Amino acid sequence: MQYDGKVYEIVSGHNLSEDAWHYELSGLSGAPGTGPFMAVAVPDATPDGLFAPRSAQHVMVHAGGGVVPWPILEELLDQLDSCGDLIDDVRDLSAEATALNTWSHGSQQFEVNRFRCNRAWCYELYAIDAAANRYIRVRITDAPQDSGPFVPMPADRGTLTMHGRWSIPWPVFRRFLDASSSGTGPDDR
Repeated sequence: MQYDGKVYEIVSGHNLSEDAWHYELSGLSGAPGTGPFMAVAVPDATPDGLFAPRSAQHVMVHAGGGVVPWPILEELLDQLDSCGDLIDDVRDLSAEATALNTWSHGSQQFEVNRFRCNRAWCYELYAIDAAANRYIRVRITDAPQDSGPFVPMPADRGTLTMHGRWSIPWPVFRRFLDASSSGTGPDDR
């Protein structure tokens, strides 16, 4: 698929080394390895038989760096939502659940920050105890105007930027996307 003059690909298949079904998004424009890469790994609950997905609590997102336009990310999310592999994917979209703060998943802790930068709201997620500088950022552009409150541009102007290579539990990743797409800034609380 193409977006803004760049080519992206979403493929799925079984990854033997992880014994998981992978949904992979990659950018094909530019030199190899320079585009964004993201893989969603759904582990197999029955490794000795036909593939049966484990619950969404065990699904991991492998962020490989790069910038993904929001419409391309939505394509990946639509495929994941329609595949039937996200078993017991419980999403609480209430204001309390999507409030940005410190989140836990198992023994891991994550923090989400939101701030205004260069005519946009930015939302960042990172692991609290991470030794490396790894995080993901959603950027929602403000509509051009002389003054007034934040008015988000259409979703096709948003981006997800992955800094560094790391793995994020699916429930944390999805909650982050839900919270950042709610469109509220610190002044809106």
